[in-house]
Amino acid sequence: MQARINDTELFYTTHGQGHPVLVMHGGLGLDHTYFRPWLDNIGAQAQLVYYDHRGNGRSTRYASFEGINYQTWASDADALRAYLGYEKIILFGHSFGGFIAQEYALRHGDHLDGLILCCTAPAIDYADIIIANAKKRGTPDQFRAVINGLSSPIVDDARWRQFWIDILPLYFTEYDPKVGAAMDQRTHYCAGAFSHHFFKCAPAFNTLSQLASILVPTLVIAGRNDWVMPTAQGAERLHAGLPNSELVIFDNSGHFPFIEENDEFVAILYDWIRRLGPHQNSAHLLVNEC
Repeated sequence: MQARINDTELFYTTHGQGHPVLVMHGGLGLDHTYFRPWLDNIGAQAQLVYYDHRGNGRSTRYASFEGINYQTWASDADALRAYLGYEKIILFGHSFGGFIAQEYALRHGDHLDGLILCCTAPAIDYADIIIANAKKRGTPDQFRAVINGLSSPIVDDARWRQFWIDILPLYFTEYDPKVGAAMDQRTHYCAGAFSHHFFKCAPAFNTLSQLASILVPTLVIAGRNDWVMPTAQGAERLHAGLPNSELVIFDNSGHFPFIEENDEFVAILYDWIRRLGPHQNSAHLLVNEC
């Protein structure tokens, strides 16, 4: 389904019923599809709203991303919330989607019942650690791919896709090629979104001095073996700065704990959402999956 909000169209689809959870994908330059079917398993307790950020996936694409930033993407998310008729939501932000989720919490926190920050960070101020992890964990070819892909913008979708496929095994503790192939088959790649976000937006992102103002109940999740959002630089700093947060680290996961330890991941989310209490929406619009 397409929602015309602000000055763009966002693709979204829903699954399940219960407490509304707006799900923000990472990348950028990827789309929501890598969450499925893994997050679908909490659909008995929550209505998951998967969507593609402006300029990503099946949402409106742009030849130029000039002027698009975290405020834009957070504003889009809040407009989608209103479009769907929800007064309050739980927000789930994964990876660089967690950057947008933090921006949302700072600007639109009054519309949050809860915040889930999964495998993300308050700043990317540790490039040396990312490079060291890639060298330590990757093959020589994977390490070269990381260096080349992160050195200059990628403007071609096919090259962005190949870069992502080349480095995807680094994101798992135990990489399953069948899982990787399924992720690739479903993804609508956008090199422009990746390059704009990674080279223009991410370097200036830093919420460390603002985290204390985010008072909503927050679940911070990490994978022990995450090479790009390590626990010390990511989840632990978020947990230390967020006054109403809980920290869960998945010891046998990398960047995708909802894939690698799905049963435990689902159980933890079930319990955390249950403890938020019953959800009440004065303007709840029931949306069917498409």
